[in-house]
Amino acid sequence: MAAREKAAEGQGGPQEGIADLPKPEFHVVDMSKAEQDFAVEIAMTGIVSLFKNERRSFCEVAEYMKKELDKSTVVGGGAWHVIVGKHFGAWVTYEAKKLLHFHIGQAGVSDFSAWLIRACDANLTAALAPAAA
Repeated sequence: MAAREKAAEGQGGPQEGIADLPKPEFHVVDMSKAEQDFAVEIAMTGIVSLFKNERRSFCEVAEYMKKELDKSTVVGGGAWHVIVGKHFGAWVTYEAKKLLHFHIGQAGVSDFSAWLIRACDANLTAALAPAAA
C-alpha cells in the first residue's frame, strides 16, 4: 500500500509525510552540518505532526523542537530557544555556532542557544515581557 494511502488511514512510520514537504530554504546558518540536519529533521517531524492534527499550533511545534534540542547530544543540549510561525521578527544574541533560521514552505523556523532575546514582533515582546505584579 502506498505511503499516501497509509497516511489517509492513519498508519505509517514517524518519517511519513516528511518527503512531501518542500526542501528547507536556509537564511542564516551558524552551526555544524550534523546539528543543522538534526534541527531540520525535528522541524519537519513537528510540522508533519501539525498537518496530522497531532499538534494544534506552531507554538506546540516550537515546544516539541525545544524539548528535542534541549535533550539532544547532537546539538550539545543546553538551553535552546525556538520560534516557529509564518510571520515573526526577532533580533537575538546567541551562543557562537548555535543559530539556524530557515523556512519549510511558509513555516519559518529559528532556533538558537542564547542568553539574551530581543524581539521585534509586538506579540512576541508581550509574551516575553515579565508579568505585572
